[in-house]
Amino acid sequence: MDAERSAVVTCTGCAMFVFLLQDRSDFVCTKCKLISILEEKIQGLEKRVSTLRSIKENEEFLDRHQDRLQRAQCSEDSEQATQRGQKASEDNWRHVTSRRGKSMRQVHVPETHIQMSNCFHVLSTGTSAESGVNDTSEGTEQKETPLTGRHEMHSPRDGGSTTTTPKRRRRVVVVGDSLLRGTESSICRPDRENREVCCLPGARIHDVTERLPRLISPSDRYPFLLLHVGTNDTAKNDLERITADYVALGRRIKEFEAQVVFSSIFPVAGKGRGRDRRIVEVNEWLRRWCRREGFGFFDHGMVFQEGVLGRDGLHLTKRGKSIFGSRLANLVRRALN
Repeated sequence: MDAERSAVVTCTGCAMFVFLLQDRSDFVCTKCKLISILEEKIQGLEKRVSTLRSIKENEEFLDRHQDRLQRAQCSEDSEQATQRGQKASEDNWRHVTSRRGKSMRQVHVPETHIQMSNCFHVLSTGTSAESGVNDTSEGTEQKETPLTGRHEMHSPRDGGSTTTTPKRRRRVVVVGDSLLRGTESSICRPDRENREVCCLPGARIHDVTERLPRLISPSDRYPFLLLHVGTNDTAKNDLERITADYVALGRRIKEFEAQVVFSSIFPVAGKGRGRDRRIVEVNEWLRRWCRREGFGFFDHGMVFQEGVLGRDGLHLTKRGKSIFGSRLANLVRRALN
C-alpha cells in the first residue's frame, strides 16, 4: 500500500530515482549535494592558488622593471656627470697648488751686496685712477672680464655648487570604469602633480582604447599605466569578443613606452551564474595574456566579494572603495619604488 501511494522522483543531477511521498521536479539526491559542495570547495582552493601564483608573478614583474629603471637611471646620471665634468674642465680655471712632501734643503749662501732697482713708476692717486677707469675704452673692460669670471667660479672639487637639472618624477595614469570613483585621494595624495585617476562611468574596453591618446603625451618619460576595465563588457559580450577588445587595447598601449599593469575584474552579486563564470574565464585569460605580452596583472582574488559590494551587486561600498584605493596606491608605490 505504501509503494502505491509513493511517487517515483528522479534526481536532477545524476538521474537516479527514489520513492517519495510526493512528486518533486527539483529533487537533488544527497550524493549530488555532497559532490556539489566538494566542487565548490575545490574551486575556492583553485582560486586561492591562482591568486598566490599571480601575486608571485606580479612581484617578479615589478622587480624586473625596478632593476631596469635603476640601471637606466644610473647610466643617465653617469652620463650627465661626465658632461658636467667636461664642461667644467673647459670653462673653469684650474687651481694649481705647490707640491708637498719634499722638504727644502737649507743651503748656506755667502752674504753679498746686490744692487736692486725698480723699473716701475709710482701708482697714480685714487682720483686719477677713477678717472682712468671711466675713460677706458671698451677693449679694456673686456680684458678685465676674465678676472671677474675667475673670482665667481666655483668648482665641485672646491666645494662649490654646479647647476643641475632637477630630476623629473614619473607620471602615473590610472584609468578605468566607475569602480575607480573614490580612489583618487589614496592614489594621488603622494604626488598630485604627476598622478591622475581617469574614471569613465559605464566605460568598456574599447572606450579606454580611444581615450588613451588624450591621457598620455609623447613627452612622458616611461609612465606607469594602471587599467581597471572589463566589468561592463562581461554583461553582454562573450569571451571571444572581450578578448579581442583586450588585444586591441594592448596594441594601442604598446605605442606608448610605458609600464603597464592590468587589474583583475571584480566578481558581481546577483547577476546569474553565466556572468560569474564569464568573469572567472576572462580573468584567467587576462592573466595568461598579460604574462605573454609583458604586462603586469594585479589579481584581487576573492577580496571584493563579501561585505564590500553595494546593493546593486556591482559597485563598492565606502569600505570597499577604501580597500581598493589602498591596494592600488600600494601597487603604484612599489612600482615607482
